[in-house]
Amino acid sequence: MTGTTVHRDLVYASVDGLDLRLDLYLPDVRPAPLCIWLHGGGWLRGSRSDRADQRLLPLAASGVAVAAVQYRLSGQAAFPAPLWDVRAALRWLRAHAGDHGLDAERVGAWGASAGGHLASLLGLTVDDADAHLGDSSVQAVVAWFPTTDLLRRASDVPEGPLPAFVTGPLPQPSFEARLLGVEDVRDARDAAVAASPVTHVRPGAPPFLLVHGDRDGLVPSTHSRDLHRALRAEGADATLWLLHGANHEDPAFDSPASLAAVGAFLRQHLVPPDPAG
Repeated sequence: MTGTTVHRDLVYASVDGLDLRLDLYLPDVRPAPLCIWLHGGGWLRGSRSDRADQRLLPLAASGVAVAAVQYRLSGQAAFPAPLWDVRAALRWLRAHAGDHGLDAERVGAWGASAGGHLASLLGLTVDDADAHLGDSSVQAVVAWFPTTDLLRRASDVPEGPLPAFVTGPLPQPSFEARLLGVEDVRDARDAAVAASPVTHVRPGAPPFLLVHGDRDGLVPSTHSRDLHRALRAEGADATLWLLHGANHEDPAFDSPASLAAVGAFLRQHLVPPDPAG
């Protein structure tokens, strides 16, 4: 384990007068492999600093630099705005890697819930239109309890009770509808398909680690199961871990074993092999 230096509130882009920021968690040993972190909150709420002490600091201390990225929420802009934001952050990080001692040739994406959805899209979609602005690809994805098919959300059957952090009724319109800027996802099928990671699975996808609780009362594990099955069908390196008895954002995800698995997966796929063997 190493020490960690944190640089907060680094502006990576400005959109419509809004400064978008990220926080960098840097190991002492550099150049360090880099992973971006995308928070959850149903694309409606949440902050890049959520659970930083439980998640981001331990990963940085294990030797993987973490960039916790702010992206526009659904009350600020509809999809694909948050995906555009994260791509802009990746380009900024690659452009400034030398300033911070980062090895940004290969970058990982890690996200939970809504952030897992965005991390998955980063790994599965290619930004040809803005490729002239720089490289916004990722070479490894860790997705915790992501939504992978927006059209099935209306018919999803919860696998457990609502998680404890849900203290009132779920929003109407739904999280997914707000992401798309509509009243009902079913009225925007093309947009829902475009925003669903499972529809973008392709040969040559980067390695995926999908982790989901089998008692998820908000986003059932079928979302991760289906994405895992589709990835494997295309020959991708995909691993699915089901946490027994775990709900959405369950404390089990922050256990030392879970975080060690994330760190090991990222180092395996982001650290170049030693030419000396």
